[in-house]
Amino acid sequence: MVGIRQRLPGLVVGALGAAAILEARNFPTPPGQVYGPAMFPMIIGCGLLLCAVAIALRPVPPPVAEPDAPGGKLAAALYALAPALVLLLFEPVGWPLLSAPLVAVLLWLVGLRVLPAALVGIGMAAFTWAAFAMVLRVPLPRGPLAFLPY
Repeated sequence: MVGIRQRLPGLVVGALGAAAILEARNFPTPPGQVYGPAMFPMIIGCGLLLCAVAIALRPVPPPVAEPDAPGGKLAAALYALAPALVLLLFEPVGWPLLSAPLVAVLLWLVGLRVLPAALVGIGMAAFTWAAFAMVLRVPLPRGPLAFLPY
């Protein structure tokens, strides 16, 4: 018999998706733009709802011993501290100089080699800058990179 404990992750993910969609409906669309700042949270919310359905429909596996997290306790601690780092350094350092090394270090800690981790970090920073700052016109802090386009 499947209990609430086995379905709780799906309920939480579904609630987050619904909250993202409901909250994003109130975002104003800038004049002259087809897609505004609400587009990305709506897409994420829909993705979370799809994940919630997938979690709810999956068979519940028998209980097994959980393996240690990749990267051990140091990686787990840094993953837990990453949001605080972003909050503290977002404005002074700027998005590109914060996100690229943060992603690279977190990927390296869980076992990715240094060069692929660095390339993914740089690619993620470039992609998110292009998507948010240039396409969606969401102002991201540039930090010392004042030459970056909006």
